[in-house]
Order: sequence, then structure tokens, then C-alpha cells
Amino acid sequence: MNTIRQTRRGFLAAAAGTLAIGLYGPVSAQTIAADTSLKPGQWLWYPERSLYGPVTVIVSLSDQLAFVYRNGVRIGVTTISSGRSGFDTPTGVFTVFQKEKLHLSKKYNNAPMPDSQFFFGGAALHAGGLPGYPSSHGCVHLPTGFAAQLFDITHNGTPVIVTNERSGIGGLSHAGLVLSETDLKQIEKLTGHVAGKKLPVNKAGKKEASFSILVSEADATLYGMKNGEIIIQSSIGIANPNRSLGSHVFILQGFDSDRKTFDWLAVGMGTGHEDSVQQQRELAATSRLTIPPDTYAMIAENLHPGSAFMVTDLPAHPDTRTGTDFVIMRDRRS
Repeated sequence: MNTIRQTRRGFLAAAAGTLAIGLYGPVSAQTIAADTSLKPGQWLWYPERSLYGPVTVIVSLSDQLAFVYRNGVRIGVTTISSGRSGFDTPTGVFTVFQKEKLHLSKKYNNAPMPDSQFFFGGAALHAGGLPGYPSSHGCVHLPTGFAAQLFDITHNGTPVIVTNERSGIGGLSHAGLVLSETDLKQIEKLTGHVAGKKLPVNKAGKKEASFSILVSEADATLYGMKNGEIIIQSSIGIANPNRSLGSHVFILQGFDSDRKTFDWLAVGMGTGHEDSVQQQRELAATSRLTIPPDTYAMIAENLHPGSAFMVTDLPAHPDTRTGTDFVIMRDRRS
């Protein structure tokens, strides 16, 4: 096995510490250090650091590494092999829309793809060759053991964020849906819908509904998507429209009933480093959005732990989302 295990002392010394409060109570947001000394096929896996909660997978193409977070805490890092020249792995924000324990590729002579998790068309996370450089036909190859571990903990709608540069991670707590402050009655209404909800896991081949939100500045529109189908489409207000909103990604971890706040994992896409995202910058962008009350209520009815909320200044055209392929937000450089 090519797994690398650090000593507990060495592991904690290498971990960066901030405090994140999520659905399952206070947890340490220490992260496994991005060990660039990992050799092809090697990986780190510490699931005991966060036993429950929404999973997020972040892939850095420049580093040929993938990082796994659960409830805002990094529990794994692995070497990968992404798409080679002419078969580039798509970049952007996606979600897992299909899982197969052993997929056979019809396009490539029934080539086996163990522990496949499809996130865009035929592109998937799966066990495959790891020569130390991009070599696939667009998929993200993972070590066999790591792919199996990851397959067991993901859920329908698990975000897969693929960027050219490394992305930052940080916790974010806020009243409402991050979008804006709301009055007490609205908060109570929201908590009545979200509190107690569980992840949309897969059971006996049946997928529970997964809900995500996309806000497009170019369209001045909010889209709510359930399993890839648009169920909400609403015009919204954007303050200071001449100033770009930029790209922002939030993953709902849960609701803190004591503090009456929603806890999110904020992802600084392609920042080039792993420092926590700038919380005030993230809040400043979302606070510029005005959501109609009826739209807000529909969001609340469908929101669940693990829901993804994206903000982009790009239009929501077919290259941004394509039916059941469920592309949420593409990188502008792709």
C-alpha cells in the first residue's frame, strides 16, 4: 500500500488550526498539511478527524493533488493523474451525479473504472494509473485504496471543485442563507426546514434529492437545482451592479440552533494557497444580493446539509450547466 501515515505529534504539528462550528458540534478545522513530497500513488487518510458531515472534494491540477474535507475538516489528501493534453479535465464547480462501484468504459474498450464518481459527462473520480503527470482521458485518477475510501463516504450531490491552482478553505457562520440578514420570523421559518435534515445519501441504488443554488450576476438571476433540474428561477437585485461579484462557493455544513446561524464551508477558488478564505470578502459579495421573499422560502424548503451555493459573474448558459451533467459553474479559463 502506498499510504503514508504521520505520527500523531508530527501530524498535529503540521496542521493549521482555526475553529469551525458545524452541524455536529465544535470541531477542529486543522488541516492535513499539503505534503508536496507525496510520490505518485501515495495518499494520506484520516477519517477519524471528522466522522460525520458533508463531504467536499477539491482537485488542484497544477499540483496533481486532491483534498477531501468532511464537515469542514480535511480528512485526506492524495496524488492524482488528470487529463493529458487534448483531454483536459474540466475545471469549475460540479457535483457527483452518478456513482458506480465498477464502471466499464464503453468509449475505451470496456476499460475498468473502479469506484467511479461522475461529475461531468464522462469525467469521473476513479481508481486509475498514477505515473506522476496528467495521463488520463479527462478523468481524475486516484490510488485504488483512496478511491475505495472516498466512494464510501460521498453522497449524491457531493461538490467536486476542480481548479488549475490550489484553493483555500475557511469556515463561515451567518444568519440566513449567507445571502442577507433576515428578521427573526424568517430565521425561525428557515430553521424549521433545515434543522434535523440529513445528507442526501444513496440507498439501495436510489438517490435522495440533492439541491444546489447558482446566482448569475450576468443574468441577475438565481437558479435552484434539484438533481440537475431547475426548480427555481428568480430575478434578483444586485447592489452596485457595475462592480463584479466574482466567483464564490459555499457548502452548507449545518445549522447552529443555539446561535441561530448557518455554518458554511467557503472555498476560495484557485487562490494559489490554502489559507482560510477572506470571510469579510465573501460576506461582502453575498450581502449585495436581494432575494424575493417567496424565492427565499422555496430555497429554505429544499436546503439541506451538503447543499452548494455558488455565485458567479458569468451567465448561466449551457456551458455553465448542462442537464443531468449538472455543471454548476465553469472556470472562466477553461
